[in-house]
Amino acid sequence: MTTWNLAVLKDAVQQLYGPKQEEALIPPLNSVVQRGAFAKYHYLEAKRLLEAATAAHEEPGEMMMLLLGSDSASAAFQQARFQAAAHITACVQSMHATADTLAHAVYFALGMNLDPAMCLKPRHITIWNVMNKVTVGPIQKLLSELVDHEGFRYLTALNNHSKHRSIVDIPFSLDVTATPGPSGLKFAAFEYEDVEFPDHWAMPTLDAEYGRQSSLIISIGQALNSTLIT
Repeated sequence: MTTWNLAVLKDAVQQLYGPKQEEALIPPLNSVVQRGAFAKYHYLEAKRLLEAATAAHEEPGEMMMLLLGSDSASAAFQQARFQAAAHITACVQSMHATADTLAHAVYFALGMNLDPAMCLKPRHITIWNVMNKVTVGPIQKLLSELVDHEGFRYLTALNNHSKHRSIVDIPFSLDVTATPGPSGLKFAAFEYEDVEFPDHWAMPTLDAEYGRQSSLIISIGQALNSTLIT
């Protein structure tokens, strides 16, 4: 798998801008890695909890009884669903926060804080503001690809609605028709800033966006390294 050599970036920043700049870079750089690991952990825990609670109830009829029943298996399922929803909500928050954390890493790696024309107040160091000020074409393009995408727009609306208004419900959906489709947790439909978002399967949505973000973050990191060592 393609990787991003963080040690090379830290050394390049230290050589170009000095030890204090490297010190400023290290916390957000490490946090980008941590955010990705946190999101992955929460995703895998949600998946594990649901799989364990439903493993013995694969048929639609059995799943219906599990959802509607009042025995110990149903109680365990409801607890697992609650715990999985908590993990999924935490996963969404970490995935969404990664973009602004990455913006801090880009900001300090390129020494933007040292240039009066590019310097931003700390609370204004966001993915959008950094992207608009970056003058390195390949990095600006990759940052734009990261956020100018339907997956990120959905994640942003989902996160902000849950963070500032109310948590978007994550019910368990079960198809009991003659030819049953998939079952699992779904993000309920919601409206945010006059945009209507339909329901989404939770796990496939997060899986796809996590993979997309991870690939682009590595590409952005590699572009940073290439820019600073050439």
